[in-house]
Amino acid sequence: MDDARGVSFRRLLGTELRKLVDTRSGRWMLIAILALTGVAMAVPLWIGRDTGSGILGLLVAASIPQAVLIPVLGIMTAANEWSQRTALITFTQEPRRLRVMAAKTAAAVLLGMAVLALSILAAILAHVASMASVDGQVDLSIGWTLLGHLVVIQLLGVLTGVAFGALLLSVPLGIVAYVLVPALSPLVFMATSWLRENAAWLDMTSAQAPLLGDEVLTGEQWAQVGTTSALWILLPLVLGFRRVARKQVA
Repeated sequence: MDDARGVSFRRLLGTELRKLVDTRSGRWMLIAILALTGVAMAVPLWIGRDTGSGILGLLVAASIPQAVLIPVLGIMTAANEWSQRTALITFTQEPRRLRVMAAKTAAAVLLGMAVLALSILAAILAHVASMASVDGQVDLSIGWTLLGHLVVIQLLGVLTGVAFGALLLSVPLGIVAYVLVPALSPLVFMATSWLRENAAWLDMTSAQAPLLGDEVLTGEQWAQVGTTSALWILLPLVLGFRRVARKQVA
């Protein structure tokens, strides 16, 4: 039920979810994510066509295109209102802008988790079919560690996109920044010996690399994930939300 000051959070969340699924750009992005996930899983299926493909390889393959594209979904969620000049309508209906941004963030996270769940289901079915084709033994012992890592990767990816989108308030600029930062960071971290030695504490890609395995991360590795997330996700997210709250809507 709507309160006197604006729209209920549940209704806002439903609206933002519909925007992600019903709009042409959101729909095509979801199709691209699912299609490329299928293509990525086809690689280990082809390699293991004579022996069968393990569930671990299929899951890791599925996570690669999602790690690239899921942040774009977050960028679109946070910045579409400004790129399409519909912010005035949205913030007139709900003047509490941070509440709107919270709903956008929650919607992007929920959709990202739904895509991950579909990918896990697809990987299981692909593994079963692959083993059946070679009369092999099905082994679905995925392990909670790997599943947890995949959830963390997906969550951080979505939040990265939301942070870049909120900070820049432009889908094209957000995508360009998201692509350029990981591409240029290896060059930056090769500049000095100190940067090379501390890359895992500053570079998000380096810090998150251990999450693609099924081994339990050490305390230091989790600290590196947390530090880089604070630098590249939390800080831009706070600055972006602050910008949204103060930006004049024309």
